[in-house]
Amino acid sequence: MNLLINASNLYVGGGVQVAVSLIQELVFNGVEFKAAISPKVHEQLNETELKKCILIEKSPSGIFNFKIRRLLDDIVKENQIDKVLTIFGPSYWSPKNVKHIVGYALPWLIYDISKIYPELSVREKIKFQILRVIQPYFYKKNADVIITETEDVNLRVRHLLGYPDENVVTISNTLNKKMTDADICDSSLSQFFPVKKEEDIYLLTISHNYPHKNLKVIKSLLNKLPENYKFILTVNHDFLLDIPPEMHHRVFCIGFARLNQCAYLYEYCDAVFLPTVLECFSASYLESMYFNKFILTSDLPFARTICGDSAAYFNPYNENDIALVIQSVFSDVKVRVILLEKMRKQLSLYPTPNERARQYIAQLDKL
Repeated sequence: MNLLINASNLYVGGGVQVAVSLIQELVFNGVEFKAAISPKVHEQLNETELKKCILIEKSPSGIFNFKIRRLLDDIVKENQIDKVLTIFGPSYWSPKNVKHIVGYALPWLIYDISKIYPELSVREKIKFQILRVIQPYFYKKNADVIITETEDVNLRVRHLLGYPDENVVTISNTLNKKMTDADICDSSLSQFFPVKKEEDIYLLTISHNYPHKNLKVIKSLLNKLPENYKFILTVNHDFLLDIPPEMHHRVFCIGFARLNQCAYLYEYCDAVFLPTVLECFSASYLESMYFNKFILTSDLPFARTICGDSAAYFNPYNENDIALVIQSVFSDVKVRVILLEKMRKQLSLYPTPNERARQYIAQLDKL
């Protein structure tokens, strides 16, 4: 098998981390491959791993990036590639004369957006209406097999695209090694936080401030939760523009945080707060389980399928319910003990990074 890993279109979010982890594990296992990678993936790999990689300066997904797509064609031809794994699609590049596996992570196409859609700008609405046609088209055009990260997404993708069961395969996400390696934990973010008082309860959200992440509910929660409840967010400081100045001491906006810095954030906080209304998979759920931090999240199918009964669920569209659920966890020791035990059991269901890489290879071998 002459394999190309296509991570040239990944620039933000969990997709970059999946690409980095997969490349690291393939190198560790001595698998022969080439990888076309974006600058964001490139900056997180070491010298040994980069020897397998070809840096692609611009995403092939750009409408007019014909030159980049031709470059990928040249890589396929020069290396006699016969199988391509595009970690997350859709792939707007159509590799020729190869078998092509494409990952799926587009919740907007498969989950209910009726409540979030009205909040989009006119430009965002137009963009979505175009993408809801273009993206399924390119999946059908380019993907021999589609990889999803949960069975719930798997079912919905098969319904969306009309693929047979055997052509949509679930390979779960997992924890990144950098998150679990205590030796490389970076505590430099500690400078942004005060000395933690015994009564303080810090809720952590590691996320961009996209509309579907539903972070706007925090403004209301500051009035509904007691003073000792505080929020840590990996968003820009402009988030505070919508927060009353007298509440700024309860909201810490630290901007982008690297993986090894996120480990420190988990250690510092008391729970993870994820009011998101659209998701295919969030690694924050698994990371919360690993660090024994309570999961406070939306009572929606994507969360239930990942967390099972190990999370405390709320209605993400009802600030009163969110506040009630949050306080119920921290007011009852028995609830917390039960949740911690269920989190440990739930985490054990997920593969290690090495096991996930082996699942990808097994799927490629079947083509």
